[in-house]
Amino acid sequence: MLKFEYRGKPHILEVRPWLQQYKAVYKVTVEKHEITFEPDEEGDLRAVSDVHTTPGHIDGGLLEEIAQRIAAHVNDQG
Repeated sequence: MLKFEYRGKPHILEVRPWLQQYKAVYKVTVEKHEITFEPDEEGDLRAVSDVHTTPGHIDGGLLEEIAQRIAAHVNDQG
């Protein structure tokens, strides 16, 4: 569970890890949309929508904040 405040709004998000062949990804429901955070070529987490239609506007800064918090948690666990 991630608990944090972003732009004055509290967020409590469940992070669900998934193993895909040779990598771990993290699924999070953000503003009613399923988002997968997966490592990019540099090893940083990027957000990918699980729906192939436009999910509406989700603040890119919020997605970046979630990715940073997941990475920080994983690195602390490592």
